[in-house]
Amino acid sequence: MGTSTSSKGPNGKTPLVPSWANEGGGSIACGIDNTLGEFRGYLGKAANKPSGPSGTNLRKAIGHYAKNATGGKKVGPQRYQKLIATGGGLFDLFQNIQAGNDYLNLKISDLNGKPIDIVIDQIIENLLVIDGDSERIRASLNQSLAECLDGIDEFDFNQISSDMIIDLMLNYTEQYLFQQIVLDSRAAFDKADTPENVASLEQDLRSLINSSVDKHMSKQLKNGANSLTRKDIENIQMKALEDIWGEWQDYLND
Repeated sequence: MGTSTSSKGPNGKTPLVPSWANEGGGSIACGIDNTLGEFRGYLGKAANKPSGPSGTNLRKAIGHYAKNATGGKKVGPQRYQKLIATGGGLFDLFQNIQAGNDYLNLKISDLNGKPIDIVIDQIIENLLVIDGDSERIRASLNQSLAECLDGIDEFDFNQISSDMIIDLMLNYTEQYLFQQIVLDSRAAFDKADTPENVASLEQDLRSLINSSVDKHMSKQLKNGANSLTRKDIENIQMKALEDIWGEWQDYLND
């Protein structure tokens, strides 16, 4: 699959899972059926005539993305191991901050009262590991933190609630899925006749992703909000992605 930051595999093909993204070691190579053509083709049709998150062309595009382009539910989610690990760190960080505890190089006494944008930058720098996914992780963290902390001008750890942490984890997952799919779409969005159609398709894609993430991840987070560990969060994220890929593959049966 073609991404700007992925290392090239044999014969110039990009692995489905690059070695640096695979915690188990080694890369997972593309098979003969792992192509982005049908995904991009149907997404281009959806761009030309957006018809909502339940539109036939968008659902077929996402179905082909899950089943063919990314290798199915047993392979596709493995590409997100680094983003999932960062998600575990994000949860751990906010759980500690909520309890009034310092976390790594972040001290509550230093954070309290600072402008929220500066605090967001410090949080990201404490979580970020430089590798092939770091640009996407940074963007996903920045967007999800900005949205979930919107309305807070100066940081105050007393304002961090369990519900806010759950919303943050859902938003972070939605952000990195959206970014990866758009990155893999290449020129498909260019098939839109107008800027309004591009905006409509982006909104439709976000709505589809948000619905799937909420369906497969929200309940698990809410059921154990006060007792989940970092490892639990990482397991919940991976299981949710596997279930999401399964749901998306089934779109091809519509």
